[in-house]
Amino acid sequence: MFEYIQNLYKELMVATESHQVISLQAIIAVMYVLAFALSLYRALKNSEHFSDFLSIATVVVKYALTSLLMEYVLIFIAENQNIGNTQNIYLVASLINLLSIYFLYYLHTKLSFNFGQLFLCVVKLTIVLSMSHFILWFKFVVLDIQAEHAYIHYIYSFVVLYISIALAVVMLFPSLLKTKLKFLVSPSWPH
Repeated sequence: MFEYIQNLYKELMVATESHQVISLQAIIAVMYVLAFALSLYRALKNSEHFSDFLSIATVVVKYALTSLLMEYVLIFIAENQNIGNTQNIYLVASLINLLSIYFLYYLHTKLSFNFGQLFLCVVKLTIVLSMSHFILWFKFVVLDIQAEHAYIHYIYSFVVLYISIALAVVMLFPSLLKTKLKFLVSPSWPH
């Protein structure tokens, strides 16, 4: 079973030169762009809360930024055949996620004054994502544990993939947050 999980992890999440052009990350990126386009269309037709539009736009910009940074790191590693300090990208990704929450909150206080369910869902999922990046950075850089405890990599990859897909689905279908399926995409924390 563990070997199956390892193979699945390598197939879906590890970037190699033999990777297919259409990857899971490319599909998620297309879903994000489609969600943004639909949100813009709904906002122009006044059929969407402005809070939802701001939330979707912030998530899409953050996803594009972090994807470009990760691509840059992968190119750097391929060209230099050296990892070096590139593992600090996880700390940068964690900080970008936290800054995106601040930016989203700032936009809402200046433009919307209404904090919708999608806003709360995005904040919760982004906090979990930021914590995941930080934990992996802490393991690699602070504790300098590279190969041991591989289960942390699998959990990290699952969490990042799940949150990316959950955000894509909830941004495409914001009304999902008004149904009983809400618990699948938005964690419920005690107040």
